[in-house]
Formats: sequence, structure tokens, C-alpha cells
Amino acid sequence: MASNFLENLKKSVEEGNFNSEAAKKIIEIDKLADEKFVKTNDGTKYVDTKNLDELTKEVGVKTVTEEEAAVLNSEYEMEMERVKKQDAVNQQLATLIEIEDIVKLSIDDMLAFVDELDDKFSKEFESEDPMFGDLAQKIEQINSKYNPIINN
Repeated sequence: MASNFLENLKKSVEEGNFNSEAAKKIIEIDKLADEKFVKTNDGTKYVDTKNLDELTKEVGVKTVTEEEAAVLNSEYEMEMERVKKQDAVNQQLATLIEIEDIVKLSIDDMLAFVDELDDKFSKEFESEDPMFGDLAQKIEQINSKYNPIINN
């Protein structure tokens, strides 16, 4: 069980999903362990007691029981779930902000167009030409509805 925990943690770090000091320490331990292996003529590897003792002192490894490893594994899994949930929330927040920005830009474009129309037909609006009555009314509605939103 403990080895699965370490393998999962190592994989998470390598994939960039988990970036803690503990995880970095595990990668360091793994590299040092490879350096401390003694290779035999038939290609097998083993760590002699002297090298293992040096390794554990060098990186500050603590031996844990299976129960402690299970607790650590559980804590790791809970932390990974929390990180995944936080990532999902952050993605939704980014989407919402992006939509808000798009809507604001659209409203800005509409208000700029309304200003252009108001300038273009100002004489007709002042003379209250009936042909431009609906346009003047719509411009007034848009200004009263959307200017307060943009000015907030």
C-alpha cells in the first residue's frame, strides 16, 4: 500500500499535478536511491545496508508502519481531491469572468453605436421628426438601461 502511495505521489509530481516539498523530496529520494544501488554481474540491483543507512540519513527518510502509510495515503488522496475541486472552481470562475468581459465589451460597442446615431441624427431628434421617433425612443431606452451598468 505504501509503495502505491509513493508511486502515485511521484507520478503526480512528474505530471505537474502536485507540487509540494514532500513530493519533491520523494523524487530526490528516488534519484539518490538509484545512485546508491549496487549492481551485480547478472544485472540485478540491491541496496546494501550501509548505503541504505546513508541514504535515509541523507534525505531524512522516516520509516512508517502500514497503518501510518495508510493514513498518509488517505491524506494525500483527500488533498488531491481538494486540489481537483479547487481547479474546477477556478476554471468556472475564469469562464464567468471571460463571459462578463465579452458582455461588457458588447455593451460598450452598443453604446458607442448609440452615440454615433445620436450625433448623426441630432438635428432630426431635436426637430422631433416623427420618422425618427422610434429610433430616438430606443436610444433613450438603451442609454437609461445600460449606462448605469457600465458606470458601475
